[in-house]
Amino acid sequence: MSDNGLKKQSVGLIGLVGMIYAMTAAGAYGIEDMISSSGPGMTIIMLFVLPIIWAFPIALASCELGSAIPDECGFYRWVQRALGEFWGFQIGWLKNIGIYINVAVFVVLSTDYLASYLGLNNLQSYICKIIIIGVFTWINLRGVKDVAIVSSIISGAILVAFAGIAIIGFIHFSHNPFEPVVATGQTVVGSIGSSIAIGMWMYAGYESMSSLAGEVKDPQMIPKAIIIALPLIIGTYVLPTVASLGAIGQWDKWGSEGVSYVNVAMQFAPAFGVAFVMVAFISNISMFNVYLASGARGFFVMAEDNLAPKALVKCDKKRGVPYVAIISLSVVSLILCAFKFDILVTIVSLFNLGLYSLIMISQIVLRRKEPDLPRPYRIKMGKVGTDIFCAVPVVVAFIALYINGADYFVMGLLGMISGPIAYIIFKKIYGGLYKNDPEKYPINEKTKLAVGDTKRISFSFGLLAVLMIIGRLFLPGYEDHAYYAEAYGVDNMFDILMMLVTVGAAVCAVLAVIFGVLYNKTESKEAING
Repeated sequence: MSDNGLKKQSVGLIGLVGMIYAMTAAGAYGIEDMISSSGPGMTIIMLFVLPIIWAFPIALASCELGSAIPDECGFYRWVQRALGEFWGFQIGWLKNIGIYINVAVFVVLSTDYLASYLGLNNLQSYICKIIIIGVFTWINLRGVKDVAIVSSIISGAILVAFAGIAIIGFIHFSHNPFEPVVATGQTVVGSIGSSIAIGMWMYAGYESMSSLAGEVKDPQMIPKAIIIALPLIIGTYVLPTVASLGAIGQWDKWGSEGVSYVNVAMQFAPAFGVAFVMVAFISNISMFNVYLASGARGFFVMAEDNLAPKALVKCDKKRGVPYVAIISLSVVSLILCAFKFDILVTIVSLFNLGLYSLIMISQIVLRRKEPDLPRPYRIKMGKVGTDIFCAVPVVVAFIALYINGADYFVMGLLGMISGPIAYIIFKKIYGGLYKNDPEKYPINEKTKLAVGDTKRISFSFGLLAVLMIIGRLFLPGYEDHAYYAEAYGVDNMFDILMMLVTVGAAVCAVLAVIFGVLYNKTESKEAING
């Protein structure tokens, strides 16, 4: 780690657990929409299954990688070390753009809860958003230790609130929470598709603590904190959901604008219901608080590598925090918080698919590339077992890309296309790792990209083209075309989406060929030997 101005701070195990819990859970808010869209039974099943096939592998891989490479913005360093500068930039881009959107998600969600209870109009809600962003920007400018203290307090309140909902629900249990398993009119696959995006979003964020590893005096505590936090998160999701459905039923009316956990409290314990609304508000601003902390440090490290504006590395001399990056996140949040919650969540979920796939692939690669690298925490499943364990989330991400819907698919691929394009631009403007160490990271003098980049870029565009072709063949037979006409108010909306996929596949295929030709002409053995 370079001498960049970031200061080591003492953060205890409880503080780290609080930060992880706040970042990855902060309550079961959002599950309400899963219940009505996919069915109560499928929702509960997914809440149990996703930790096994998604969250747990990602959490343990983050433990191993974080303990072996305890640097700020760990996930970026992991991929960079395993796969090189280009792929390191891709995960940094996906994660940090996702965080810029995610910080606004929680501002919007927290304000929506408060607005519904107090009857705030749009102007009053936006003023509330401005206040939230301002207060927690100030907290983050004070340093990581203060963030940990605040997160631990808020996480404790969330646990108490949802424990209360679970107790109230089980006391008044009168409905079968598993009926129906699948929502009316849904197939099993369709039901899974309706819930998997929200579920993956609910079980995300474990890698983000690696962003702070460079500032924590004992980064080896992070794996311990993750393992402690995961069961708490599962319990926070499953127990209140089962209890609430058992108490009031009405599964088809659940959602962000309908029945929720608040109704359970208000129906059986009104005073507690008021407190629960307040905790709902506080829990979501805690998510904003911690994502603001980790997100600021994500672009900080990329700027150090000359792959983002240098202004982002400026630190406060007294507290050693990257104040420019924190302020930039806050400004973007002020803009994005004008959008609706569901729109922002959908976009965030798209970026997570490529992000987590790269982390798990890097885990597999580093086990082979650097077998002797000290790993204070190590996944103990044997070579083949670990490979399968780490490959499962990649398969889940691939499936999720296709079964969530054509609009989801199109936005996801557009997000992934932006990564290689952004890399080419920033590499040419700022120089990348070559500028720090020309001998270790040589460039192709003809393209001004890193040696081998033309081949990597060709592969990435080729992969995107293949994914789009698969989608073009699969989606017409899988999707309900009438849904898109109703949802978007355009009769041929599905056809428009498929046209975008077709054009996107063609463009990516052409770019793959162009960069492949560049590689053959400038970097292949034949070109070098002349």
